[in-house]
Amino acid sequence: MFHRFTALCIVSFTVSCFLFSPCPAEEIIVTATALDDASSGSVADKSPTSFTEVVRVRPLASGLIDTRDAIRKAVSVDLPSYGGAVPVPVSLRGSNFQQTLVMFDGVPLTSASGDLVDLSLYAIPEIDRIEIVKGSNSAAFGGSAMGGAVNIVTRNPRPGDALELTSSLGTYGHNLYNLFLNTARGGSGFLLDATRSWADNDFLYERPDGTTARRENNETENTFILSKLWMDIDGWDTLLSGSAAEQQLGSPGSEGDAGVLTPDDEVNVRQYSLMLDISRELDRDSSFAIKASRIYNRNHSLTFYAGDVFTKLTSDYLDLIYSRSAGPLRLAPEITVRRERLGSDDYGIHSRTVTSGLITSDLSLDPVLFSLAVRHDYSTAFEGRWTFHGGVLWNVAPHVSLKANAGTGYREPTMGHLYTPSSWYTFLSNPGLKPEKSVGWDVGPVIEFERFGLSASYFVTRYSDLIKMDYPAEMTFTYVNVDRAHASGVEANAWVKPFDPLKLSLGYAFNQFRYGSGPFESKKIRLKPQDIFTFQADYLPVIFGRQVDIFASYQFREGVYTDDANTEKTGNRNILDAGVACEISRFATAAFKISNILDDDSVEFEDKSDWGSFWYPVPGRTYRVSLQMKF
Repeated sequence: MFHRFTALCIVSFTVSCFLFSPCPAEEIIVTATALDDASSGSVADKSPTSFTEVVRVRPLASGLIDTRDAIRKAVSVDLPSYGGAVPVPVSLRGSNFQQTLVMFDGVPLTSASGDLVDLSLYAIPEIDRIEIVKGSNSAAFGGSAMGGAVNIVTRNPRPGDALELTSSLGTYGHNLYNLFLNTARGGSGFLLDATRSWADNDFLYERPDGTTARRENNETENTFILSKLWMDIDGWDTLLSGSAAEQQLGSPGSEGDAGVLTPDDEVNVRQYSLMLDISRELDRDSSFAIKASRIYNRNHSLTFYAGDVFTKLTSDYLDLIYSRSAGPLRLAPEITVRRERLGSDDYGIHSRTVTSGLITSDLSLDPVLFSLAVRHDYSTAFEGRWTFHGGVLWNVAPHVSLKANAGTGYREPTMGHLYTPSSWYTFLSNPGLKPEKSVGWDVGPVIEFERFGLSASYFVTRYSDLIKMDYPAEMTFTYVNVDRAHASGVEANAWVKPFDPLKLSLGYAFNQFRYGSGPFESKKIRLKPQDIFTFQADYLPVIFGRQVDIFASYQFREGVYTDDANTEKTGNRNILDAGVACEISRFATAAFKISNILDDDSVEFEDKSDWGSFWYPVPGRTYRVSLQMKF
C-alpha cells in the first residue's frame, strides 16, 4: 500500500534538490493568469489568490485523451471510474459532485435539477484548457462552489486558416473522428469543431466468486458540434458561439448482491447551447462585458423501474460586468441572473431564479496583493444569502510567494431533493430541507523557478446542514440535513525540468471528510479517497526536425469506505498510462497510447447501503492509435 508519508518524502526530496537553483522565474501551470480577451470564457482571474490549476490539452495527442483523462492530472481531484457508459462525477477537496461547480466557457452547467455533469460529453479536440479553482468560493462563482469550480474552456478563432482531420481507434470498439475548421481575417473569425465518437465497452471482468462475465449494454455514442463567430464591431469584441451535443448510452446496471444488470435500459441526452459574449475597453482603466446564454438539456431514460421518462431543463444566464482600475485598486461590480425551468415525468414542472449582485476587488501594494469578493444571492426558492471570499498573495522573495484564502459557500437543495419521483420504491420528499453551508480557508507557498515549481496548501472546510440520503424504513429513502461535517487536507504539486525537453511532475493530495455529528460522528464520509498520488513525465524532443511527444502518467487512488460505519473498504487503484505522438510530416501526426498498463481491474467505485452492496466493473488494459491531418 502506498502511504502518504512516502509521497511527502518524494516531494520533500525534490524540493531540497532544486529549490535554490539560481534560475530566472517562469510561470508554472498552477498559477492562474488573466487572459487578454474578456470573451475568452476564463474565470480563473476572478479569484487571483485562490489555488488554481490549469490543465492544457496535448496538441499532438488530442485524439487519444478524453476530458476525464485530462482532469485526473490535477491534484486533489476525485474522478472515479464507473467502467464505461455510466456518467462520471467530479469533485474537489472531498466535496461531492453537487458541491463542485462545473462551467462551460464560464457559464454554469451544475443545475438545480441535481443531475451530474457528464464530462465525457465534451470531447478534448474542442477544448483549449480546463481551469480548476479550489476552495469554498460561492462569492465569486455562485452556489455549488463549495469545494471549488471546474471551467471547461473551448478554443476560440485564431488568426490564419486551418483545416484539421483527426481519427482514433482503440480497444472495445472505440472510434473517434474530429473535424476542425478555423479562419480569421482582420476583425472577424469563424471556427467549426465537430466530434463523433462511439465505443462498445464490452470488456471482460471477474466477479467476486471468481467467474468471468462480459460487460453488456455498455455502449456509448457521442456527437458534439461547436461553432464560434468572432467580430470586432466598432471596438466591441463580439463572440457568438453555439453547440449541439447528443449522447446515447447503454445502462448496464451494477453488480453485487444488491446490483441489477439492466440489458434493456438506455439513456439519450441532447444538449443545445447559444452564448453571446460582448466586451469593450471603455478607456485605459475601465471595461464592460456582457455574457448571455441559453442551455437546453433533454434527457430521455428507459429504465426497468421507472419506465419511459423525459426530463427537460432550460437554463438562461445573464452576466453584466464593469471593471475599473484606479492605481493599485481594481473594482469589478457584477450582476448575474440565472433562471432554470425543469419539466420532468418524475419531478413535475418547477422553476427557480437566482439574482445576484457581487463586487470583486484587487488591491496591489507591492509585494502584497489583496483580493475580496462579496456577493448577495436572492433566490425565488429560498431566502437571500450573503457569501464572501478574501485572499492574500504575498511575494516573499523573487521566486517565492505565499497564498492565504478564506471564504464561504452554499448550495440550495436540488429539485431532486425536494420533490417526489414516481418509481417502484418509496421516496419521502422533504420540502423542509435547508441549504448546505460551508466556511473554509487554505494557506500555502507557491515557488516558481525556470526549472522547478512547487505549489502546496493546507485547507480546512467546515460544513453545516450537509444533505445526506437517509433510510427510515426498508425500501424507503429520503434526504435529511446533517448538522455538521468537516474536510481537511494537504495538497502538493511539484514539477522539475532536469534538462530540456524533459519535465517531471508530482502531485499528492491527502483528504479527510468526516461527519461532525450524528450516529457516525468522526467517521469518514463514504466513497471519498484519503490519499491520491499522481506522477507525470513529458519528453518533447525534436528528432530529424519533427516534434515528438513521449508521455507517461501514474495515479494511485486509495480505496474508499463503502459504508457510513467505515467497516468495509475497496481496494487501492494503481493506473499507469503511456503514449507517444510524433509529426510524420508537415501535414500529419500519428499517436499511440496504452492505458492501464498494469491491467488493474479492481473495483474503483463500490457503494453499500441498507439495500446491500453494488459496484461497477472497470476495464483492464486498453489501446488507442490516432492520426491527424492538417491542410
